[in-house]
Amino acid sequence: LIDHAIDTYRHAIELQPNFPDAYCNLANALKEKGLVAESEECYNTALRLMPTHADSLNNLANIKREQGYTEEAIRLYLKALEVFPEFAAAHSNLASVLQQQGKLNEALMHYKEAIRIQPTFADAYSNMGNTLKEMQDIPAALQCYSRAIQINPAFADAHSNLASIHKDSGNIPEAIQSYRTALRLKPDFPDAYCNLAHCQQIVCDWTDYDARMKKLISIVADQLERNRLPSVHPHHSMLYPLSHEFRKAIANRHANLCLEKIAVLHKAPFKYPGELAPDGRLRIGYVSS
Repeated sequence: LIDHAIDTYRHAIELQPNFPDAYCNLANALKEKGLVAESEECYNTALRLMPTHADSLNNLANIKREQGYTEEAIRLYLKALEVFPEFAAAHSNLASVLQQQGKLNEALMHYKEAIRIQPTFADAYSNMGNTLKEMQDIPAALQCYSRAIQINPAFADAHSNLASIHKDSGNIPEAIQSYRTALRLKPDFPDAYCNLAHCQQIVCDWTDYDARMKKLISIVADQLERNRLPSVHPHHSMLYPLSHEFRKAIANRHANLCLEKIAVLHKAPFKYPGELAPDGRLRIGYVSS
């Protein structure tokens, strides 16, 4: 089906070479097929033909963000919003990047704008819930996840996010129920599966333990092989029959994530004093998850 769409858009471009919408649609199809470089080229062509093509600006920003070019992605999102201020998806996408940068209040503002423009924007509600959770506003986060599920009952990520709130609040039975709902809706959901496994450990549910551990280990192995962030937290890795090499690799990936989060803040590295004054004190900080 996607190949047919690509052929159709290419044919449209042959008939009308200066049609930015066709280039944008072709880029969307190419990206869906995993041809990111070709997709990026098509978005750029659309923007050469029409520099104010809002969809191309937003979608190119998504690619830049995935490639790690955060500042370029922000510039493109802002340009899309300058062209089309009522672009709900661009507000939501920009908010997500700002959240990653730790600019939570700015992120919240853009999520609210996205929802004002599109009141049934389930993704924006769910992501706003993540921001509010990070701001320690748990009741508001819970409201956002519940609203996202109300809008789209089949939204697996929102069910998983709701489960995480329950889990962190100690409501383990509710968390288990929500994780199971998420997995029923999206069976291939590593984060939900591993978090459910942790909840089951907490309540000493040993049903199908061996099969559960076998799947959990295979999930972690696949994520490490693909250089993805493991769904098992470093502390929780001690609960499972994982090898020491896996535990170290899990910790390493999560440590790198912390470094990436710090890097986007553009703070100068801390300079440690070479020696202490005679009456000086050594200060040691410990950061826990």
